[in-house]
Amino acid sequence: MLEMLLEEDLVEVIAVVDRNADAPGLALAREHGITVFSDLEEALKNSVPCVVFNMTNNEMVEAVASEILGAGGVIGGMEAKLILRIINNMKKAKAELHFQASHDLLTGLYNRRYMMDQLHQGVSQAIRYQHSYAVAMIDLDHFKQVNDLHGHAAGDLVLSHMARVLRECVRESDVPGRWGGEEFIVLLPHTTLRGAKKAADTWLNHLNESPVRLESGEIVTVGFSAGIAMLEGNEKADVNTLVNRLLHVADGRMYRAKDQGRNRVMIEGDIPDAVHSEGS
Repeated sequence: MLEMLLEEDLVEVIAVVDRNADAPGLALAREHGITVFSDLEEALKNSVPCVVFNMTNNEMVEAVASEILGAGGVIGGMEAKLILRIINNMKKAKAELHFQASHDLLTGLYNRRYMMDQLHQGVSQAIRYQHSYAVAMIDLDHFKQVNDLHGHAAGDLVLSHMARVLRECVRESDVPGRWGGEEFIVLLPHTTLRGAKKAADTWLNHLNESPVRLESGEIVTVGFSAGIAMLEGNEKADVNTLVNRLLHVADGRMYRAKDQGRNRVMIEGDIPDAVHSEGS
């Protein structure tokens, strides 16, 4: 209960009372700098104004707290449990809103807005600490045909399957997201072009080797075209410029992969390898 109250912005826990010196709640309270008391009367006199949550409906607690705080200063029994339930529901609703704001609801991956925020942060850190940073842009091959031949429900299954492949295959430090439509993006910090290509080839092989079974029972084999761009970490341009260049180069290579026959990963071609040389 104490842990739930500590996580709620609308509630400030100012003291915890327990006669048992070894109670787990007391250790948690001390970790958060909350004053701990063994005597209820002392706690109340040092904590006014406050409201007492009498969760056990203890009559002694009710009597002592009411005498010091007045009848309105004690919430016990069902009332206390109801308030805690309301707080818990508000916490769940807040978490759900946060999830919806940062995630794609179909695939469960991060959405475009969140990925852009992460990309700006990642590029900023790469420049500050001078380490490599790669971006992979991915587009599912022949996705329109899947929708046209099998319907949008089949397309949704394919998108969800692609998301599962990324979640299962990316490193813990990588950040996968849905860019929009049938496009996905993966951010790979501390990764070179060759390292990012090796990773993307792994995702592609896994996707090729795990066909999607549609509700009709039909089997669909899926592939993708991907383009990768990289920062070396010594670029001098501002973060916004570097983010735009990364996306431009990765996107261009992705379409070049399409032109080269699809189902492949491109890290080179007409577009310069190093993002900082873009336009030079």
